[in-house]
Amino acid sequence: MHQLRKQLTVVLGVLLCLVWANAVLPQDVDALVTPDEVEIEVGQGVQIEVFAFTLGAQRRPIDIDAIEWSVHPDTLGTITEDGFFIAGRHAGVVEIKVKITIRGRTIVKIVIIRIGKRPKPFLDVEIVPPRAVVPVGSEQQFRVVVRRPGGGRVHPRHVRWDVRPQHLGKISEDGLFVAGDETGRGHVIAIVDVDGVTLRARARVVVSPPATGALAGTVTDDADGSAIAGARVRAIRLGRIPWVQRTETDENGNYTLGELIPGFYVVYASAKGFVGEFYDDTRNYLEATPVQVAEEDTVSGIDFGLAEGAKIAGTVVTEGDSLPLARAHVRAFLAVNPRFARHALTDENGEYLIDGLPTGSYFVRANAAGYRGEFFDDAKELADAELLNLVAPELTDGIDFALDQASAISGTVVNEVDGTPIVGARVRVFGFRAVAIHKRAFRETRTDENGHYIVQVPPGRYVASASAEGFNPEFYDDARTLREATLIEVKPDSHTTDIDFDLVPRSSIAGLVTDEDTGEPLAGALVEAFKERALLDVVSRVAVFRTKTDSLGQYVLSNLPAGKYLVRAQARGYLPEFWEESPDKKDATLLEVPENTHLTDIDFTLMRGGSISGFVATERDSTPIPFALVRVFAENSRRFRSAHTDRDGRYVVDGLPSGKYLVQVIAKGFVSEYYDDVHSRRQATPVEVVAPNETSGIDFYLKGRRHQQGTIAGRVFSDDDESSIEGALVVAVPLANRRPHFGFSDADGLYEITGLQPGKYFVFAVARGFVGEFYKDAHSFREADLVRVRQNEVTDGIDFGLEPRESEGVYAIVGSVRAVDSNQPVEGVLVNARIGEDIEVSAVTDEQGRFVLQDLPAGEYKIHATGVGYADAYYGGSSLENAASVTVGNGEDAQGLTLTLETDNVTGVDDGGVESVPQTFELFQNYPNPFNPETTIKYQLSAPAEVTLRIFNLLGQEVATLVDKQQAAGVYAVKWDGKDQFGREVASGIYIFQIKAGDSFKMSRRMLLLK
Repeated sequence: MHQLRKQLTVVLGVLLCLVWANAVLPQDVDALVTPDEVEIEVGQGVQIEVFAFTLGAQRRPIDIDAIEWSVHPDTLGTITEDGFFIAGRHAGVVEIKVKITIRGRTIVKIVIIRIGKRPKPFLDVEIVPPRAVVPVGSEQQFRVVVRRPGGGRVHPRHVRWDVRPQHLGKISEDGLFVAGDETGRGHVIAIVDVDGVTLRARARVVVSPPATGALAGTVTDDADGSAIAGARVRAIRLGRIPWVQRTETDENGNYTLGELIPGFYVVYASAKGFVGEFYDDTRNYLEATPVQVAEEDTVSGIDFGLAEGAKIAGTVVTEGDSLPLARAHVRAFLAVNPRFARHALTDENGEYLIDGLPTGSYFVRANAAGYRGEFFDDAKELADAELLNLVAPELTDGIDFALDQASAISGTVVNEVDGTPIVGARVRVFGFRAVAIHKRAFRETRTDENGHYIVQVPPGRYVASASAEGFNPEFYDDARTLREATLIEVKPDSHTTDIDFDLVPRSSIAGLVTDEDTGEPLAGALVEAFKERALLDVVSRVAVFRTKTDSLGQYVLSNLPAGKYLVRAQARGYLPEFWEESPDKKDATLLEVPENTHLTDIDFTLMRGGSISGFVATERDSTPIPFALVRVFAENSRRFRSAHTDRDGRYVVDGLPSGKYLVQVIAKGFVSEYYDDVHSRRQATPVEVVAPNETSGIDFYLKGRRHQQGTIAGRVFSDDDESSIEGALVVAVPLANRRPHFGFSDADGLYEITGLQPGKYFVFAVARGFVGEFYKDAHSFREADLVRVRQNEVTDGIDFGLEPRESEGVYAIVGSVRAVDSNQPVEGVLVNARIGEDIEVSAVTDEQGRFVLQDLPAGEYKIHATGVGYADAYYGGSSLENAASVTVGNGEDAQGLTLTLETDNVTGVDDGGVESVPQTFELFQNYPNPFNPETTIKYQLSAPAEVTLRIFNLLGQEVATLVDKQQAAGVYAVKWDGKDQFGREVASGIYIFQIKAGDSFKMSRRMLLLK
């Protein structure tokens, strides 16, 4: 018995070892999503696939527990539960978030889909090569190519390089990338300065062993062994570095898949009309046999025999009049495995074909914009649907659908001049409420090849607009502004038809730019047209149109909407000039551009400007500092011109009018400095310039950065492509005394603010061309995260991803901010110019409380100021809703605005940086207010208490309870997402939020939800 027990123990131990050997821990799995970036046309579809696998020595496929898909923005398209994305009729960029659950682990992947053709810029920037595989420690040379629309090359004035993520490697000022010690995938980014315009481009880079492996084989018909030409073969790498290569078979069914990174690959073959297959002879990914590929190795014999699949065919028409529905979506999925699905979009005759289906039982569903989706045969719910039993390779036709109408708006968009349909015109629908017309589009679509559109909306009243490249936008019915638009009534289950638009072609201007002294043409001069317009026109936010002169100094600015323009020309080394011969926009002549007109002889003669030059070196040993940023400000302005030092540390900033200037230098690894050897603008020595002369010898000797007391450090980058932002201003304001401390980002976007006392700080960043924000992602300090600073320590990772501005102009709003109680100027306040809830421009007040909101398009703005320890202020009002509008345009800036801040301590700290107990109970006003869809409510407790915080409507009915518990003394913040206690979105209107703390404190405030 003892011997038997011993043998059983050994067997059990062996089995347990086998189980353990085959077990996969959550951290030992990963997933690949393909494609991860793709371009498709408007209205097209693309299948997104997810592959999960283990990360052990032997990579193998594993099953996925669940996948969640989300589309941002959801107005650009939809995605099915099996990952088929269908683009709407609106061009743009979609981000699809894929949340994958595998054995208890959640993995999130992002897919970027670019829909439609992007408009051609007046300068096109690309990086060569666009994709590179670089072995660890090896080098790859990248270069920038800048072209005009005609194909001619332009030499950039300066190029800054960046690598994302940074651990992939480093890149020199010349574009030489050196791979780091870790494998991975990312981007090389180029920030290109071309005659005062900053452009960006990126290339994909993979750090890994070299891509020298290959696979080869044949694809044949399983029935007769004949070759299948044009079959698609994919190799999908199982590993943390995603790598997918594709090819097609030749006329003999042969293929070779090259440029493979060493590793394990799952190989898949498919062909039109055939059922796809994984290697080796399986249709199930989990049963696929991975193929190992080594460096300089070609694995041959990876062959496939594909079987012809079953087919489904039919039509999709309207229920009422049997008209064909083009671009309707038809989906067939297996009854036993709904994850397996195939999709098709109907043609202009409403016909579709789904082929390559394995034998099995399927449900089929059809849906189309403006119509109610249904299952075959005429079933609204899956439970009532008819099951189709398909047998390969047979065709099952007659699977037809007649869809009922849903509420929608339809019409056509044509050229007013000749009545021809406009293909791809953008149609936007805006919601209407009793109090206001919403300025954000509720739905968007594009016209088809016949200029027709349909957009599905709930019953109600709406305003619609149409726009197209080369045409003036308009609202229905023949209105140029939102305010003049005609309302459209949409009834349940019916189409509001004949909402048509006749668009007028846009105009153009042309002229010549020459040197005033010599009369010689100026090639490469920048010509800009700034539109004078009311920003109530929300059809298009484009306010500036740009082009460059050719070798003969000639230019053409096309695609201009009718209206008035400030037109400006500038060239390197010359003074900018407005038409006609005005150095300032205040005295400039506005150019009236009629509809559908070509204006000529809009000429410019430019005068040479003065310049400032000098040398930038280290203070320690006078070593030249290359690629330092030099900024030159007019003495009483925040506008600046910039340049970079060359390899010898020398710089020239030219094209300057006569006057006095302040000069600043920002360099990587050094303390930023103003001339002459000071660190603040107010202490700077002005430099005088007399045009067209050069003021030389403006030299800088910079001190290396060193940490003193506490330090806050981080990086400032663009939210758009994660490229570094150079010259951003970062402000740290302590709670203890509110005295701001400043820092500037270098060429890598890195900044340090040192010499800080221990304590808690609010930190925010502002950069020209971007919207300023507090840490993290907040536009008011009340919503921001505090940053703790400790003695002699660096608080790192305080990063800012700033949102690029939507539009650009030539106007400025100038004012000051003062404290109510002392009437003293307040330094370090973030000031924003807003259009509705959108921030257009941000600025920071200086030591005299002054701010300049610059580069604004003509229009009306609301001005908002947020300063640490103060209640938010709005110019001319108490909230964004009732604030006064500030208008700029017709050559005039807005001057002399004054905002006053009232002290509003929401929290306090002692000198040691430790939170002190508030002295009173208090409920503060929510922020933002009005809001949509989320707002923050702050309150403070001076003693421990049982706290309830509830939301009520104006009838006194409870909507939601946000807090109901015992809390210690302190300051608290709670977010409300505009939903009731059942998770339903509440309607627009006024709501009351009320706090009760203990038996003695009760307080209520009002807030406005405005959708």
